[in-house]
Amino acid sequence: MTHVVAEQGSAHHMTRMENLQPNLDEQQRMDARYQAAMASINREKVAREKSGYVVMSAAMNYGEGSIGDGLFGKISHAAKLFMIAFAFGLPVVLVWAYLL
Repeated sequence: MTHVVAEQGSAHHMTRMENLQPNLDEQQRMDARYQAAMASINREKVAREKSGYVVMSAAMNYGEGSIGDGLFGKISHAAKLFMIAFAFGLPVVLVWAYLL
């Protein structure tokens, strides 16, 4: 009789373990999904940081290049002089065009 009860208990124990398997599969699926989501968040964070570094690098290189003696520095200086001349010349042209 005790042997039969032990076998029934063992069978009952196996049934409970089989019932836990879907929960374990679901937990593994949720863990994998969590890991994938965290990896995606980290990739986006790194991409944002990279783009920020690119913008800062471009701004710093533009500033250094526009002050230097190279071709870009000469073009930048000429553009500045043109804008200054335009700002001084525009009022004169407008007076001639509309008042005289």
